[in-house]
Amino acid sequence: MQPNHHPFEFHGKAGEFFKIWIVNILLSIITLGIYSAWAKVRTRRYFYNNTYLMNAPFDYLADPVKILKGRLLVLAFVIIYVAIAALFPEAEAVLILLFIPVFPWVIIKALKFNWYNSAYRNILFHFNADYLKALWVFIGLPILIAFTFGLAYPYFVKARKQFVIDNSAYGTSRFEITATTNQFYAVYGKALLILLATLLTVAGFSYALWQGIGLTDGSINPALPAILLLLFYPFLMLVYGYVYTQITNLSINHTFLPHIQFESRLETGQICWLYFTNALAIIVSLGLLIPWAKIRMARYRIACLSLNSTGDLDQFISAEAEQAEGIGEEVGDFLDIDIGL
Repeated sequence: MQPNHHPFEFHGKAGEFFKIWIVNILLSIITLGIYSAWAKVRTRRYFYNNTYLMNAPFDYLADPVKILKGRLLVLAFVIIYVAIAALFPEAEAVLILLFIPVFPWVIIKALKFNWYNSAYRNILFHFNADYLKALWVFIGLPILIAFTFGLAYPYFVKARKQFVIDNSAYGTSRFEITATTNQFYAVYGKALLILLATLLTVAGFSYALWQGIGLTDGSINPALPAILLLLFYPFLMLVYGYVYTQITNLSINHTFLPHIQFESRLETGQICWLYFTNALAIIVSLGLLIPWAKIRMARYRIACLSLNSTGDLDQFISAEAEQAEGIGEEVGDFLDIDIGL
């Protein structure tokens, strides 16, 4: 059976978002940061509401008051930590050790909050994860990375993606990722080769420049480090762009719901071009083009996203709506923390 192809669409406009962005900044300053909770909800809701699938938008349902309560709670813990560390410096290491087992719990709570406040066609997304798994992924694996001198990092990235995706659900249907550890290692292996080629290229340029603009006594011209940095930056951007696009495509292209496969078609060259021109525009405009850059990036990312369904997607969504009515999950948890996963 030929699968049905459904592209995602983004209808956001830079002019519209600029008005939201500038008001958010002004009110956050005037209220000494209190309004930032409302600013975050307005921003996220704008991007959700302008992201469409089959002519229906996504929605973000978070209550700004709950986000503010969560931030005040985090602030209280920070103040307590700073006060104890200042009064009893010897206790600082103990406090850090006490926070380590709390960190996975914080991640689970944050992911729950973000998913439970995201919806499509009035059906909520969900996240349920085991604490011990989170402890292994976010505490155990970073320790393993240190002991293996970084060799375990691709495995950590794969485990992190799998932890998030496999514990997420749309209504009652769980997501699943089938990408293998070897596929993640292949991406980072190629990135390492690109990085080594970059270092060799920059080393060659360095020698040529040293011969060309070195001082007569053989010392290094003060301008040489700055020139090398300018030469090295585009290559680093290429490596980062390659890893970002390939890991994103790998993760999304191997993510499934029942009868549904997701598809991502990001291109390294296009991503690098967007990063470079967006950064240049933001610098030249002294930050005023940040909204334009965000809209531009969101439009490209979402334009490269689609899903393929082997059945009637409307029937699947209708079935989820009926089954999801009986879900008794508590959506009132509050802990809104951005986690780059």
